[in-house]
Amino acid sequence: MNRDSNGIIGQIQADGSIEGGDSACWNGHWLYLNDGKDPGGNVVTDVESYVDFFEVEPGAYVRHPVPSESINRFGAYYKNPWNGCISRDQLTGILAALNKHDKPGPILRLMLHHSLKLFLFTYNTVRNGQDPETAEWKMPDITLMDIWALELRALGNAVRWLKPILYPVLTILDIHMLLNTLYFNYFNKDEDNINHAIKLIIGKENNPTIISKLTFKLCNKIKLINTIKSYWCNWRDNCNFAPMYEKKLV
Repeated sequence: MNRDSNGIIGQIQADGSIEGGDSACWNGHWLYLNDGKDPGGNVVTDVESYVDFFEVEPGAYVRHPVPSESINRFGAYYKNPWNGCISRDQLTGILAALNKHDKPGPILRLMLHHSLKLFLFTYNTVRNGQDPETAEWKMPDITLMDIWALELRALGNAVRWLKPILYPVLTILDIHMLLNTLYFNYFNKDEDNINHAIKLIIGKENNPTIISKLTFKLCNKIKLINTIKSYWCNWRDNCNFAPMYEKKLV
């Protein structure tokens, strides 16, 4: 597992250094897949310390809070709720971690932050690797029903009595994941499917609905596991991830 000096999982570079542009996402996945713990961590050892490390303002996260750990410091960029570096992929990893948090504060802060964008956008207004001081503004990623479902599942995990109340809403929201799964089965040729995999796993384990159960059953898991292995076991060299997904997908 490639980690920086803080014990944060990141991307190994040609010179052997570790870059943190995907750290919020990857560490969130790792925590969910390890039941909220990171046995090999240093600064981040569980979901509580994950929030302490990556949340820079109430409900606002960065990819890596140490500017020197990402290209041109872009991964530490956060200006306000409408201007920062968190993409939909990063948000998925953050929500994966929060789906293992048993206190409502972190997810409520994140949802309040998201509500300022009407739950429709993230805040990645800087392109990956660009210097925030000179980068041109880009439109942030759109967030729709699959992200809302992750938020509500994290909320239900922290406030257990809400689970039966949230179930009917999640049943509708999970249709998005079902459609994504059908697309993946028949049309997708990309190897980057780790966020689709973590949504499937969370939908199966946390307040599953009839739609999320059907989605999990219909997913071509052999194809998905093969793309996960291809993603983690190539130049990213973090192959320890792959069996963690496989264990939950079989």
